[in-house]
Amino acid sequence: MTAEGWRPLGTRQPTALLDARLQLHHAAQLAAAAGATFLPARPDDSHPNLGWVDGLDALVGHAIPGPPAFQVGLHVADLRLLVRGGDGRTAEDLTLEGRTLREAGAWLSGAIARYGVRLPAGGVTPPRYELPHHPVAVGAAFDPDPAACAELARWFADGHAVLADLVPRLEGAQPARVWPHHFDLGTLAVVERAPGGAVARSIGIGLSPGDESYAEPYWYVSPWPHPPQDALPPPTSGRWHREGFVAAVLTATELLSGPAAARRRRLEGFLSESIAASRASLGGSRA
Repeated sequence: MTAEGWRPLGTRQPTALLDARLQLHHAAQLAAAAGATFLPARPDDSHPNLGWVDGLDALVGHAIPGPPAFQVGLHVADLRLLVRGGDGRTAEDLTLEGRTLREAGAWLSGAIARYGVRLPAGGVTPPRYELPHHPVAVGAAFDPDPAACAELARWFADGHAVLADLVPRLEGAQPARVWPHHFDLGTLAVVERAPGGAVARSIGIGLSPGDESYAEPYWYVSPWPHPPQDALPPPTSGRWHREGFVAAVLTATELLSGPAAARRRRLEGFLSESIAASRASLGGSRA
């Protein structure tokens, strides 16, 4: 990272990351499979989500208590599946290139069993989400572009760095996690809870590597409940997205258009301004 804690971005055009992102999205379901299989279901569906581990540069699931304790992760830059012991060391790994989802799933069940974990009937099962289509979902072998995967790893690493700095300064914010359904790295700052404890008002903040709305990475700040569109103040940077969801959005193309040395500061300015606008649209906040 640079002195400002930022990995250089832009070795691949943001719109050229689509195929790598889709392959990573499907591969991430394997990393999420341990949480989906071995952990009790949580009301917010957080049990299969993943966290970014700096140094390892991998998306890693929640620890599965033992004995023996273990975790499953996905090294993003080379699309490599990891089974880690309770001490954080990699017990076994598998490069997904040239292998199918079925083959990788069978390997994962075997690797966890070899580590000494008793498997349920049917082995390790990924979460059942409807994902964007890619040929790997119907039997094609993984064939990732290494440069594009490495660029996506840098986006996740930078996203993690920014959110790790931001979360402690937002009251009610949760540690940033990658949700395997939408594949975004995000946090939720709870603004207000209803008397029974349910979230009544909140602000979602995070980085998406791309989706059906934007075929490139983008940052978002989304107030909830979504305010009336005529109540949204003019953005000072980025834009308001209004179709399907309401959020202030800063795309990768927009972020990379400025000087490289100022990108993190520009992003932090966008987040600060958008969080303030979201607070105002919700009628004030304690976040």
